Amino acid sequence: MTASSILVVIAGVALGIALAPRLSVFAGPDFREGVVSAQRPVSLDPLIGADTETVHDVGHLLYRSLMRLDSSAFPRPDLAKSLTVSQDGLTYTAPLAAGERWSNGNPIQASDVLATLRFAQSSSALDTALAGSLLGVRATASGPAVTFTLPSPRASFGATLTQLPILPLGTLSRAQMAALPSQAAVPMPTSGPYRVLSAEATVVELQTNPFARTRPVLGHVELRVYSTFGDAASAFAKGDVDAVLATTPQQRATLTSTAHARAHDVATFRFVDLLFNERVGGLDDPVVRLAISNAINRQSILGGALAGSGGLMQVNPFSEGLRWIATQNPPETSSPSAASSALDADRWKLGPTGIRERGSQALDFTLKVANAAPLPEVAKELTEQLSAIGMRVRVEVVPSQSYVGADLAPHTFEMALADWDGGPDPDVSSFWRSNASPPKGFYVSRGGPDAFLDQALDTLSTVPDAGGRIAAAASVSGHLLSDAPAVFLYTPSVSYVIRGPLAGAEVPSVGGGAARFDDINAWRR
Repeated sequence: MTASSILVVIAGVALGIALAPRLSVFAGPDFREGVVSAQRPVSLDPLIGADTETVHDVGHLLYRSLMRLDSSAFPRPDLAKSLTVSQDGLTYTAPLAAGERWSNGNPIQASDVLATLRFAQSSSALDTALAGSLLGVRATASGPAVTFTLPSPRASFGATLTQLPILPLGTLSRAQMAALPSQAAVPMPTSGPYRVLSAEATVVELQTNPFARTRPVLGHVELRVYSTFGDAASAFAKGDVDAVLATTPQQRATLTSTAHARAHDVATFRFVDLLFNERVGGLDDPVVRLAISNAINRQSILGGALAGSGGLMQVNPFSEGLRWIATQNPPETSSPSAASSALDADRWKLGPTGIRERGSQALDFTLKVANAAPLPEVAKELTEQLSAIGMRVRVEVVPSQSYVGADLAPHTFEMALADWDGGPDPDVSSFWRSNASPPKGFYVSRGGPDAFLDQALDTLSTVPDAGGRIAAAASVSGHLLSDAPAVFLYTPSVSYVIRGPLAGAEVPSVGGGAARFDDINAWRR
């Protein structure tokens, strides 16, 4: 036995793991999903490697949080019995629901919550987005109740708690906690509908968690790990797996070309917008920006570049995945003729080349876009639409890996097409507040400060009650739509594609890829 294998055994015993051998008690899995991950083996600790979507999604299947997102993406109690907020917005109290247990039968305790928070805030967790949301948060326990103290009011904290999977860490020593990153592929007791039966580099087998709040009908689920989407799609076509998640319209089309395949589309928390650098001549004119907004036909983009299934129309700053607040989205009012009339009145006249000019300035711009499908196709659709009102837009496709750091953050663009992930909360301050700056934010328009917009954003980010936030969101939307520092285009969707009969396979319409497991308890053959 090597030193490394000894460490695994010791860590396994310390975590209370009884890692079962591959038993032959099953004739076959009840359900097989093909998951895509370059990481081998896949981390089973959702706080380690959570920047990988597969790790995040599998973690959502195995672990619960104090709060969960309901069908409108509003935070509701899960492991917590309730969540109360102090009048100053600095203290959140979450008493644990009674009778909750880990898959090994041990009770889920406040000490597990405290230890999970400490680990999520540490450099070992590697989930930088979550760590940023938890920066400065302190927690204490009194019996089964956990109290969180924030350094400043943060209305998004309820949504943050939906992204913090509670792990069985309350009884671990400091040394055992330090060893967790090296043991990410070793199963721990779970709180979700399933526990890990066995885990290998290419296959993770799950069986029903006997202590789950609601036990799933499917008793044996298998996750088969593939390095590329192409490999997973091939396995799907051959019948080796029953389902695969598609993250682009092209992937969805590939999977649905298989007989008896059915796609379940899920809106994400992302949004795609066309950004204007307001320090560029022509784009510094609000009439020009509003004319562009008025000329764009989002429905054409949805049916064309997105192939009718890649997203939902979005007109205001809030993702359609946040259904509880996106109901404020106004309808689209595309009118190229009205846009042309507005430009005429603003003295932008058609020149001999068909491009509008005013003095020495022409409405001739470069649009930067990341090389990530389907964004280049969307950019092409935009150039065709804007040419109809006398505007020339040339597309420059740049590497997606460096797009934010090399183009968006330093504002080395005239126009830019961006796909943002704002997470499960409508606080968009990091995008639009006049003092937002990298790495915590991107004041992407670089227009002049707007005290009224900043005030509305501050209200949206600090007022904890839903009614107050909805009112603040309406104010934010009004300011942004009237000044048009960007044109909001659509909310991207992902698609969970299942083949063959699977009764009760209802998949939520919002929440992104991880939401596909929200109702797995009711699935049955």
